[in-house]
Amino acid sequence: MSRVDPRQRITRVIEGWFLSEPLLFAAWTMHEIASQPQIATIRVGRGRIEYNPDFIASLTNESLRQVLTFETMRILLGHPYSRRQDDAALSYAASNLTVQECLRTKLPISRARDVLGGPEHDDQYFEYYYRELLERKQQDDPPPKDASRDQDDSQQDESGRDDTQQNDEPRSQQDTQGERESDKRTNEPTGDESDGAESSDQPNSSQTPGPRSADLESYADAGSVGLENTQAWDADDLAQEEISIAIQEASQGDRWGTLGGFAKEQLRATLRPPLDYRGVLRQFRQSVLSVDRRLTRMKPSRRYGFAQMGSRYDFTTSLLFAVDVSGSMSHEVLQMGFSIINRFFQYGVRSIDVVSFDTRVISPPMTLRRAIEHIEVTGRGGTNFQCIIDLIDGRGEYKPSTNYDGLIVFTDGQAPIPKSPTNRRVKILWLFHSEAVYDRSAEGLSKLGATAFVQPTRSSRRLNR
Repeated sequence: MSRVDPRQRITRVIEGWFLSEPLLFAAWTMHEIASQPQIATIRVGRGRIEYNPDFIASLTNESLRQVLTFETMRILLGHPYSRRQDDAALSYAASNLTVQECLRTKLPISRARDVLGGPEHDDQYFEYYYRELLERKQQDDPPPKDASRDQDDSQQDESGRDDTQQNDEPRSQQDTQGERESDKRTNEPTGDESDGAESSDQPNSSQTPGPRSADLESYADAGSVGLENTQAWDADDLAQEEISIAIQEASQGDRWGTLGGFAKEQLRATLRPPLDYRGVLRQFRQSVLSVDRRLTRMKPSRRYGFAQMGSRYDFTTSLLFAVDVSGSMSHEVLQMGFSIINRFFQYGVRSIDVVSFDTRVISPPMTLRRAIEHIEVTGRGGTNFQCIIDLIDGRGEYKPSTNYDGLIVFTDGQAPIPKSPTNRRVKILWLFHSEAVYDRSAEGLSKLGATAFVQPTRSSRRLNR
């Protein structure tokens, strides 16, 4: 019997999800499917799902369904688009533990309790598992040998030399025998190769039928494929937003399919309520209000009546809006920043000073008293926040035009954290252009002021497509 095309086998599984697993179907169809013989198993990233045809062909129908479900759940949890950590292998291992806790598949992927040692590790989240795995890895790394350790080792070598020599031959024979058995297993024909993929569903043990153990075990082994399978993982707020919309629709319409209760909880947890930057700006504007008192005869004095002039209080604020114009800020992002400046005039701000910066302040603050449509941008170098802090402290190349009540820095956060300003009067808001940038940079800069990010609107998402 001729082997069924791997892509056709994948398509059959996905088509079956249309009615039975609508959320899985929606997440899978957001991606482009591509054959990639250079990789070992299957991986997700940057809007693509790549697979090795031989790996897919080696799977039984049931194992294939579980693998595809596993990868789609990985997508829904956002691991390829927001969760990658510094250690790629540990990122993949933490992702596997998280997904396995959600699905409890029969794939050769261990439960968290088996890896970390106890039921208290059940039903946790990606960052928890990554932290636990990282701590164990650091504990297992042997410390560097010192002189005393080398001396002890040499003494042990002298005392145990005879035993070592006696055991050398049996150990080498055992290794040779193990290699022969490994080669025998590798070259041994499987049911899938002889009978085809469709006939491989016949169980051959008490467990769920599967392909050669080495295939699925390599898929589950972070040390073997972790680096390769996380290579395309990268922060992508647009992809994460599309996934969030699919999860919201599934939650509102109760279209979860066969996903269990904990899987639903984990997916709902990814729907962090969007931060309304407009509300943050309004609150920031209110927190930096100044009061101007002026005398008027149109209002009587509280103490002397109309014999003396009364007082009228006008609420004003002096804001400095600093725009990061470094090379990492795209033209569309800069348009977003200047549209936010225009929004302040809707909040009753009479005027606002605007300054652009990269590694230095490009020009003196420019005072705006009305909304603008076009502005010329120069700079496009690196980024250094310290030049803005020096400006409000009065130490920069350009002196502030007034005593500012507040500073808003619109940026992508790709710069070292500056020193705290000596001018404690000025309140600072770090405004990031996306949620992904906010997740990466807000924690460090939050020590110097408030933080927020711009939640993209549907119109902006259509524009970015």
